Amino acid sequence: MSRELTLEEIHAELLEQLRDIASVCRRHGIGYNLMCGTLLGSVRHQGFIPWDDDVDLLMTRDEFNRFRKVYPEECDPRFELTYLDTWTPRVMNRDPEKAAAFTDLFILDCLPPEGWRRKLHLLHLHLLQGMMKKKVDYSRFGLKNRILLRATHVMGLPFSYAWKARRYEAVSTRFQTGEDLHMSNGAFELMTHVWHPEQFREKIPGPFEGEEYLIPKRYDEVLTVLFGPDYMTPPPENERVAKHLDV
Repeated sequence: MSRELTLEEIHAELLEQLRDIASVCRRHGIGYNLMCGTLLGSVRHQGFIPWDDDVDLLMTRDEFNRFRKVYPEECDPRFELTYLDTWTPRVMNRDPEKAAAFTDLFILDCLPPEGWRRKLHLLHLHLLQGMMKKKVDYSRFGLKNRILLRATHVMGLPFSYAWKARRYEAVSTRFQTGEDLHMSNGAFELMTHVWHPEQFREKIPGPFEGEEYLIPKRYDEVLTVLFGPDYMTPPPENERVAKHLDV
């Protein structure tokens, strides 16, 4: 029976993954930036949010397509790029005992114009996410969402995971032009945030655990969208919990 990793061990493993990813990106001129809780950690803590247990990176679709071609060939042999049972590509350690530590790669894709086409596009992706979920803690959701999650799970049963993954990417990349972007593989409200290319075009070095990684120059704008204008204020102590780890 494998031992659960501590947060300190997870942070050490994640930092190794981040170094490896950034090294490959630098060699090939692939653009990326810290995103979500990892970006907040850089700005507010100059490193990990003490209770965070993953790394979040952002790439455009074009940059990610370049990354997924070169990373498997050039990464540290300990790591791999995998989709596993989720619609979000992840870098993980090949050692199952270290599987609790992973780096999520979020992808920016174009949104259709505002209106019914955009609503249908987002609904389609949300339905596919429900169809692809394998392990769901239904106690986290209200009755309405429990019903929706169970219904989409049943809808997905006749299809293989490979088919659903291909379908998810096909829907995500259906719209190739436009200035409105979104994190097409973000869960829940992360998918619905509307971004624009200029918000991520310029990047600057950001501090992270005594090292530097790329963050958007307009990080204040990005973090305000993600976490609200008071993002520099930590949440109450009872909300300072790891997302993917029981500690």
